Amino acid sequence: MESNLLVNSMVIGGALFAGLILFWFIFLYLKKRLMPNKSNPSFLSVDKISWEEKRGHPRAAISWQASIDFADRTDEVQLKDISLGGAFVVCRDPLALNDQLKISINLPNQDPLQLNAEVVWSNANMPSDKVVNRGMGIRFILNTEEKRQYLQDAITAAFDKSDDTAQ
Repeated sequence: MESNLLVNSMVIGGALFAGLILFWFIFLYLKKRLMPNKSNPSFLSVDKISWEEKRGHPRAAISWQASIDFADRTDEVQLKDISLGGAFVVCRDPLALNDQLKISINLPNQDPLQLNAEVVWSNANMPSDKVVNRGMGIRFILNTEEKRQYLQDAITAAFDKSDDTAQ
């Protein structure tokens, strides 16, 4: 009789333990599905992870000529997708990540604008067949409010001009 009680206790204890483990796995599954957190980005769809959401400033699909000064070299480049925060620089030889440079932007019907910038990304190591435009992303840094306002005015003027030609 005592052995039957011991066996029954072990069976009940094992069943309770298995039930708790099953409950724990179900709880974790539901927690991931229903209560996602930012430390686990797997809940985000690919559509929600985009450059637009990471950008602090809206981009303008404008193409301006510019020149960059870095170390002892000056390169003629083209800027695309410009914002107050930065731009994409089309160039043959992108600089390394975190390199700081001076860029002189040739604004239409205005004096050139010289800004400080740093490289935040580059497609220099991507195969040529995977790249539409070889270049780098830059962020404008350590510029005066006057220069930032000058850039904002130039971007606004370019938008106004494109609105006029679209009508």
